Amino acid sequence: MAAASPDRLHLLGIRHHGPGSARAVLAALDAADPAVVLIEGPPDADELIGFAASPAMVPPVALLVHAQDDASNASFFPFAVFSPEWQAIRWALAKQRPVRFIDLPASHRLAERAKLAKQESDEGEATPENADAAAQDPPEPTDPELAQIRRDPLAYLATLAGYDDSESWWNAIVEQGTHGPEIFAALEAAITALRETIDPLPYQPPDEAQRELRREAHMRLQIAAALSEHDGPVGVVCGAWHVPALRKKVALKDDRALLKGLPQIKVTATWVPWTETRLAASSGYGAGVISPGWYAHLWQGLQHGQVAARDATSFTTRWQTRVAELLRRNGRPASTASAIEASRLAITLAALRDVALPGLAEMREASLATLCEGETALFRLIEQQLIIGQRVGEIDDSVPQMPLAADLARWQRKLKLKPEALDSDLSLDLRSEAGLAKSQLLHRLALIQVPWGRLQGSGQSRGTFRENWRLRWEPEFSVRLVEALVHGTTVAQAAGNAAVSNAQTAASLNTVAAIVSGCLEAGLSEAAETTIALLQQRSAATSDVANLTEAVPPLAEILRYGTARALPTEALRLLVISLTETICAGLVYACRSLQADVAADLRGKLARLDAAIGLIEDAGLREGWRRALALVANDTSAHPLLKGLASRALYDHGIVRPEQTALALSRALSHSVPTLEAGDWLDGFLGQSGQVLLHDQALRRIIDAWLAAIDDEAFNNLLPVMRRAFAGFDRSERRRLLDELARQRPTAMSTATDAAPLQPLAPLPSSAAGFDAALPLLLTILGADRPMKG
Repeated sequence: MAAASPDRLHLLGIRHHGPGSARAVLAALDAADPAVVLIEGPPDADELIGFAASPAMVPPVALLVHAQDDASNASFFPFAVFSPEWQAIRWALAKQRPVRFIDLPASHRLAERAKLAKQESDEGEATPENADAAAQDPPEPTDPELAQIRRDPLAYLATLAGYDDSESWWNAIVEQGTHGPEIFAALEAAITALRETIDPLPYQPPDEAQRELRREAHMRLQIAAALSEHDGPVGVVCGAWHVPALRKKVALKDDRALLKGLPQIKVTATWVPWTETRLAASSGYGAGVISPGWYAHLWQGLQHGQVAARDATSFTTRWQTRVAELLRRNGRPASTASAIEASRLAITLAALRDVALPGLAEMREASLATLCEGETALFRLIEQQLIIGQRVGEIDDSVPQMPLAADLARWQRKLKLKPEALDSDLSLDLRSEAGLAKSQLLHRLALIQVPWGRLQGSGQSRGTFRENWRLRWEPEFSVRLVEALVHGTTVAQAAGNAAVSNAQTAASLNTVAAIVSGCLEAGLSEAAETTIALLQQRSAATSDVANLTEAVPPLAEILRYGTARALPTEALRLLVISLTETICAGLVYACRSLQADVAADLRGKLARLDAAIGLIEDAGLREGWRRALALVANDTSAHPLLKGLASRALYDHGIVRPEQTALALSRALSHSVPTLEAGDWLDGFLGQSGQVLLHDQALRRIIDAWLAAIDDEAFNNLLPVMRRAFAGFDRSERRRLLDELARQRPTAMSTATDAAPLQPLAPLPSSAAGFDAALPLLLTILGADRPMKG
């Protein structure tokens, strides 16, 4: 049988991350002094357990176990400093006792996951296995109380104990309590009663129920083996829910039969850094806790003997002092007196609620009332950085790591870039060797889908020598590094090979162009040359102008870095010129017979292209682009939205005179033009920002003069068009535009005939009364006719 005398078997049922549980486990281990310690965890990682004894292993850390042939098929097993399993491992290693994991091996669980993924990817075709699974949906619960117990067994116990939720109950009873090893017997009795009520699990999906039964069978077999191998006590640290099943007497042959024939694959395991943020339940981690940072503080208090009624003041004051220090670092006043007052308030609240020690609820209310002065928005900072926490774990250098992870660690040490779980800003000067090296590392990581840093722009600098990054390390990046091993064993090698591979399979030219840009910014000259050649080949074989327009801007932008980076500048310049010439040749045809959504999308692409061409120092290329714009502006078959954009671009470039622009505007918005077409033209001409009208007085006068020249009937017909054109303007822009019109004496221009030159009309009345009379209409035109302050 897979059970033994209670005198030898010590089952310690815990929450996977809990300081009180960890404290009780250490007390129980000291009392029982087991000959061997068994931990709920993946046996595939047994060889890595010894590294936990190293002082250089700083939690939170995690075991990463992944399939050898598919790194994305992986599982993490996190440990915090207050995790009972971590403390049990450290206890066993310090006492030189055998310690090993006993859960169902990850090699079986990952094999099952791969099998299910394959079934789902087989074009939705039902196999006998998944067809049976679909037909065996769990029945609807008929007993509401049983359903509630199954959904959250601890919540049910909490309700019986008079608590509102399981978190409050567990914290009060276990994590903040001063119980010794006797707490495990009490928990076992309660959960045994629950499991006797709901086992077998009628409302659990069959595959999930079967998986749990197999896990418990494997743990029972491992316990039986340990009892037969050692004469002394056996300590087992596992989730509290499993304790009754592990205590249960089951024949060894029955457990072996349950595990027979399970699929299995080869796996690899290692230690990786973890973060407090990912330990939080809010991250989606199933075994997570609500407040990892608070639990770390609680564990520290437990270690220093502060978690007791007589030491409540010391424990509470230390927390409120940390809150005050955080607020001061972020520019908020937080005096020592306020911290003391917050501590006293938390202790008073605990006394009123009949709890021995202030919990997180009391600490939160006290901080909010005194240090935050009731500002809930300010308290979110405390929640993020103290209650949840921002720590990132550290791994001993002797831990065998994948080559890419090891190479990245070397670069992190060399460049003094420490991974952190919170957002941190980094400003780099590319003219310095260190700044350029950091930039290249971050760009290379982006090419292998490890976006440790996200580029924010050049900030206040007008030059091209500065980059601003926002850094944040996520534990999932460890898996990405494993996946990228197929491309190389160093960050530079993997980034270059991944870039070429992705460029070869990219679906669009702009994707290839972005990869070229990434290679150049990452300092990967060979990969850049290869991807430039690929882009040249792809662009020569396409006639899709819209696709080509997306490829030019990122390449034109990267040309600005020529003096800060070693780039194949001439090859890149020739590529950009070739792409732009192809666009110019087919632009007018690409602007014809378009649906509204396609035209709107192309308008945005052409606007970005126009700005990009301004960066290219090639007079012939700019002249060709302007000729292409002129063809679009005067083409009767082109979409009016794009005609308006082209007319505006020609005006901005100084190719057409103001009076020619006024004439084009009058023609586009004349009586003979349908209102919808007129609105599209004006929308394309004005763009989606009012800044140009605010700063370009000549253009503002053109539109103002055109408005003043049309008759009442035409004006009324065009009013919806005007509102639509101005709808994209920011509200503050509309207000400033009205202020500009109020300060200046507008001059109207006559458009008596299309062929006649435009003549200035007499100045409009400058009286305030005249403007006030026209103001309601102007507000309507600008879409600002709602009440405004000021």
